[in-house]
Amino acid sequence: MTEKTEKDKNWKISKKTKTGSISTTDGTSDILDIVQPPLIGRGFCRDEPLSQTGKRLQLIKMLCLTVLPILGLWGYTVYTLADSINSREENNKQRSSVYYSIDVGQLVHRLQVERDMSVLYLSALGPETRTFLLAEYFNTDRTIDRLSYWPGDLDKANGAMFLSKSSFQDYLAGHRQILSPDRFSIQDEIDFYSRIIDTTIYWLYNTITESKFSLVWKILVAYQKLASAKENVGVERALGTMFYSQGGFESHSYFEMYNKKLHSFRAHMKTAGMYSEFVGQIYNVGLQNTGTNITSIIEAFRKEIQTSVENTTVLDMRKSRYWFDNMTIYLDTLLDIQTQMAQKVISILDLAIDNLTTDLAVNAVLLVVVILMCPLVIMATESLTSSIQIYALTLVDKTKELTNEKERTDGLLYQMVPKQVANRLKRQKKVEAEYFKTVTICFSDVHGFDRITVELTPMEIVKLLNSLHSTVDNILDDFDAYKVETINDCYMVASGLPQRNKDRHASEIANFALKMLNTVSEMKFCSGHRSIELRIGINSGPCMAGIVGSMMPRYCLFGDTVNTASRMKAYSSRRHTKCSNKDEGKNMARVAPTVSEKGKRVSPKMKEEEDDDDDDDEDDKDDDKD
Repeated sequence: MTEKTEKDKNWKISKKTKTGSISTTDGTSDILDIVQPPLIGRGFCRDEPLSQTGKRLQLIKMLCLTVLPILGLWGYTVYTLADSINSREENNKQRSSVYYSIDVGQLVHRLQVERDMSVLYLSALGPETRTFLLAEYFNTDRTIDRLSYWPGDLDKANGAMFLSKSSFQDYLAGHRQILSPDRFSIQDEIDFYSRIIDTTIYWLYNTITESKFSLVWKILVAYQKLASAKENVGVERALGTMFYSQGGFESHSYFEMYNKKLHSFRAHMKTAGMYSEFVGQIYNVGLQNTGTNITSIIEAFRKEIQTSVENTTVLDMRKSRYWFDNMTIYLDTLLDIQTQMAQKVISILDLAIDNLTTDLAVNAVLLVVVILMCPLVIMATESLTSSIQIYALTLVDKTKELTNEKERTDGLLYQMVPKQVANRLKRQKKVEAEYFKTVTICFSDVHGFDRITVELTPMEIVKLLNSLHSTVDNILDDFDAYKVETINDCYMVASGLPQRNKDRHASEIANFALKMLNTVSEMKFCSGHRSIELRIGINSGPCMAGIVGSMMPRYCLFGDTVNTASRMKAYSSRRHTKCSNKDEGKNMARVAPTVSEKGKRVSPKMKEEEDDDDDDDEDDKDDDKD
């Protein structure tokens, strides 16, 4: 055997004594089993972390953990940014609609004033010329020109006169030119302007309802109701002027029209107040600013008109003027309320636009930050993955080194104590001494070893013993026996401990001894092809076993059984095995003379497994010296 083979055998661990620790050949897969225990459904995620493919998979998994939330945040930011932009555009649209509604409200007011002035002109209160109407015509035309756009296609009934500003102004101008008491009555004038005002109010309603901004919808509804109420008051003023200037209504239909407009006004005002408390507040303040109790005055006139009997009222020009002046003040107050409500809506929308602008800026900055974070996170993740792989490689190397050292340590420990006892020691459990009722002990040594030590150099002696003991170790692997210890050329083996094997311990030791004699006798050792002859002694019986020592613990056997086996070896002949009469091998044929054993006298039986004709007395004397 070569020196390399002998060194390898020194560290060899038998199959029976392996601990199941991580192997050096598949340490990576074992580490993977620890880090990523096999679970159902994770085949794709279970990868080899030390390869480039495993590194990519690890990178993908880490990117999924980091980039996916960032992408989710990016999507949410884009959605929020788009929503803020849409809300801001909608708010601006609503604001433009409110501004336009103010202009339309001004147009309605100017048409109402022009209607009332025309009714006044046609009544007995009016002057003979239309000069005072020119200023109202100018104000109405200027209000029409101030409109930002003209929704002429909204009127489906009146046709061409509302298609554009110019056509509408031409329509008004044509009526103004032919206006005279001879051609038009007060009712005709009221109907003419009321149709136009109804269409204009429809524009106002449509403009407000086009926007779906929910922040001010209640105020906008109140604004619409207030515009309708103001139109009802305008018609009421014209009818009241007719009533007092003519000494009553010409027919009952005018009376019904008056009551209808009055009740509609009250209903619209009540509805406007229900939708917005702001209406009542502005209404009360506006009436107080007139300086007179105008509400009581107007209510007194209304009661007089409603309770009058047909064709019994006397013409009263003074009351007619007083009614007209007070209703004009009342209409101006309603116009102020309408304008202030529009300004209130605009202030609310401006505040909302400012908040949305701030949110828009914040979301834009957040979006930029998220976009910049993506490549940074990817780079950081790739760097982290590379670092983790380097650490993993280092861990694998260190784990392999630790595994190798653990195997060597376990191998040395298993050579000193049995596996079961060693495992208890590694678990830091206390190992008690143990009594075995029956075991078989075997001792063997080299015949004439003293003479051999004189003939060989120290290095050759070491090689010889190493080769011998390695050979015996290989033989022992095939039997249920435990190597207790070796001292010089002496080799001690026991069967039936520490793992009890019932009655098989004697046969295991006997077969082991036979095979050891046969194998060693056929081998050549050291220079000159030296052969070795063994002496073997066997004994069966009870014994005690336990761990002795703390620095270098040894598994030691105690009792007469051990001593007897040692004496059997000492009195055995070369290439012979001697067994005591306690041995359970019943095929022993020859009885040896009685020998003394440490103050005791025993009568062992001897079984010769091989007989050598070259035995002589000198060799027996050498045996006694040993």
